[in-house]
Amino acid sequence: MENTNAKKCLVCGSKDIVPLMECTDHFITHKHFCIAICKTCGFRFTSDAPAASEIGAYYKSDAYISHSDTRKGLINRLYHVVRTIMLGNKRRLIERLTNGKELLDIGCGTGHFLHYMEQKGFSCEGIEIDEQARNRAVSEFGLQVTGIEPIYNQPVTNKYDIITLWHVLEHLHDAGTYLTWIHQALKAEGTLLIALPNCSSLDATLYGRYWAAYDVPRHLWHFSPSVFERFICQYGFTLIQVKGMPYDAYYNSMMSAGYAGKRSPVWHGLLTGLYSNINSLFNSRRTSSVIYLLKKTY
Repeated sequence: MENTNAKKCLVCGSKDIVPLMECTDHFITHKHFCIAICKTCGFRFTSDAPAASEIGAYYKSDAYISHSDTRKGLINRLYHVVRTIMLGNKRRLIERLTNGKELLDIGCGTGHFLHYMEQKGFSCEGIEIDEQARNRAVSEFGLQVTGIEPIYNQPVTNKYDIITLWHVLEHLHDAGTYLTWIHQALKAEGTLLIALPNCSSLDATLYGRYWAAYDVPRHLWHFSPSVFERFICQYGFTLIQVKGMPYDAYYNSMMSAGYAGKRSPVWHGLLTGLYSNINSLFNSRRTSSVIYLLKKTY
């Protein structure tokens, strides 16, 4: 899953790939990027994203919250409030899924989730590509966090009870390499949790090319639950359950409303987020972002 300029679908192998829409990097550069779609299975991807060696420039902003922890602006302040609530929700989910305590968080950012889980008795490790965020996790919380070298150079077998990727997989040029490594690193009864934006959600449909969770070019892969389930089985995982992330509908919608030039984007986003959550009330596969609960198949 390395090539964003693929001539055939990375999920189903079809060559029936066409441009879907042009999206703007509203966040940093204001450049335009193309999202393509496989007409056979519906998989979407950013077809002209920069190479892995060049994409770092698209993360260099003090406003990029997972790396900087900025609190500037109402939406970012709300993000921090929701993150605190979500820490408890994530812990309860993990404790329901496993009695094990060996936890690896890939793309751990500045380490707030790992720090919280350590306080709750988990043995935690992290992997983070961004040096600034990684150093902050180590200096502020004393966490055991490395760069991405282990994914390529240090095979690990049957070590972790649970591995998490909270809105990370969509950023990875070589997602297949990561998933292969994760499969080997998990214990036989281990659990993989992957949180991803849902491009088939109501808010994604309503905002179209302005939907904030397309986040081109940082987001390379754009999954719906049905497409993701088909994709992940290629790497030896079975989807056990899909859980919604209702707070994301509000965050994504408020950001999207701003990009679309709506009057009062906060209120517009809150109303759209509520509408999206009502639409997904009885079906988690419709929420703005979803958590995929996965087990090893073999």
